Amino acid sequence: MGVINKRMVVAGSKAQCECEILFDTGASACFVREGVASKLGQIAKAPFPIAFRLGNNTIMEANKTVDLFLDMKGHKLGFYFLVVPELPYEVIVGADFLQKWKIKLDPITEDFVLDEKALEIMLV
Repeated sequence: MGVINKRMVVAGSKAQCECEILFDTGASACFVREGVASKLGQIAKAPFPIAFRLGNNTIMEANKTVDLFLDMKGHKLGFYFLVVPELPYEVIVGADFLQKWKIKLDPITEDFVLDEKALEIMLV
């Protein structure tokens, strides 16, 4: 499991701002604090509640989502995030985002590694 903490620009349909982001390969989904989500984009009601389990085995439900973009080394990468009232970080980027965009975490440099060739193919 890899975990990296960074500050970077997150953008939505209404605004953009620099946020504290936890990149966590142990998180299966992406999450955003509700206050941040409402400032950045249009929050949508999910068609049904989505349950997830926290690291301490607490089960929570999210019934809202928002589309956000992360500016990762000049690449604007979009994905949907589950909106939750409380999080220890403003944004948590999980394995689903990392797998979609073929991003690897490097714990030695505490940075992420983008596969430029994969991004070219996916963004064309």
